[in-house]
Amino acid sequence: MIPYGKQHITQEDIDEVIKVLKSEYLTSGPAVTKFEDIVKEFTGAKHAIALTNATSGLHVACLALGLKKGEIGVTVPISFLASSNCIIYCGADVKFVDIDPETVCMSPKKLEEFIIKNGSPKVVIPVDFAGIPADLPKIWELAKKYKFRVIEDASHSVGSTYTHEDKVYKCGDCKHADLAVFSFHPVKTVTAGEGGMVLTNDDELAKKVRMYANHGMERSLENFQTWEINNNNGKLIGTSDDSKSEKAPWLYQQQLLGFNYRITDIQCALGASQFKRINQTIEKRRKIFHAYQEAFKKNKNIQCPIVPHNTDPAWHLYIIRYIGDDIEWRIRTCNFLRENNIFSQVHYIPIHLQPWYKGKYKKNEKFIASENFYDSCLSIPLFPDLTDAELKKVIDLINKI
Repeated sequence: MIPYGKQHITQEDIDEVIKVLKSEYLTSGPAVTKFEDIVKEFTGAKHAIALTNATSGLHVACLALGLKKGEIGVTVPISFLASSNCIIYCGADVKFVDIDPETVCMSPKKLEEFIIKNGSPKVVIPVDFAGIPADLPKIWELAKKYKFRVIEDASHSVGSTYTHEDKVYKCGDCKHADLAVFSFHPVKTVTAGEGGMVLTNDDELAKKVRMYANHGMERSLENFQTWEINNNNGKLIGTSDDSKSEKAPWLYQQQLLGFNYRITDIQCALGASQFKRINQTIEKRRKIFHAYQEAFKKNKNIQCPIVPHNTDPAWHLYIIRYIGDDIEWRIRTCNFLRENNIFSQVHYIPIHLQPWYKGKYKKNEKFIASENFYDSCLSIPLFPDLTDAELKKVIDLINKI
């Protein structure tokens, strides 16, 4: 079976993981720091905090911004569930803003319409889709105008860039967002098996993200709240307002209610190794993307992805859209491809239509662009190990049906 996405693992990746397995650390060791440093250098962001996955990254990013009950977070319906669930985890209410039908990312126009009608939310989470960056500069302008915070869900866009006022920016550099979140799921451009990364240029937000991801703990005496603990000799240690206090090596404080979202050295060794060849990986993905574009451009039943003029996506997905009125086209195409050992997928069922969410919205509340996209989309294989023969097979069968 040819999958829609697949990890690319080399012998070097395997060797790096084995090194960690033979080392003193398996979790929360030097490989985590190395991975974070690589991602900081790659993106240009000041801080990078590695975590278990992008879902936990989105959760702690919302917590770091102080999102809480009674407040509103906004995202798009076309995304994985985590983009909205992270808002619910904080006790806040999630609202949706429709996508731009061409980019499939949050429409800044629809966002401003929402704010004018409903007031400013606490947090907005634009989602980069299939590798295409959301219109972050425009959303950032709205953030300054309407006083909300921005978390870029960059799970699909590791390595993607966009141009604004003749300057090139990398997704995740946080030049037009307070925080950004990467995913290192196996089908992504870089994988750590699972894993995620929160990026920011804000020192205080970085500190909060680390604490929320590690049980809310603080180990630095200079950051301790006023607190006294007696050691075995009755000596006061760890008193933050006493410069002569001595900190015991084991001492820590829980200063907020955090979580265990720590990533392992094993995962980070794999992620760091994968970053060594990220440019080659992106080029392979782009080559496959352009082969599809060329192959389907004359097919009158297929709308190919539109590449925004100011972006250079590192393609995570290739999504064809059907042009026509045949409502059974997708299930027929999906089954036909599976009969020929090709696995296709749909990204995504609009979140607001899911049973858990559906009861929270009025029956007449529609997100037309998102629902139209869902009705017409199908993801087909795109991954670095896709061979020329497999690529030709996919193209020929889709053109045939």
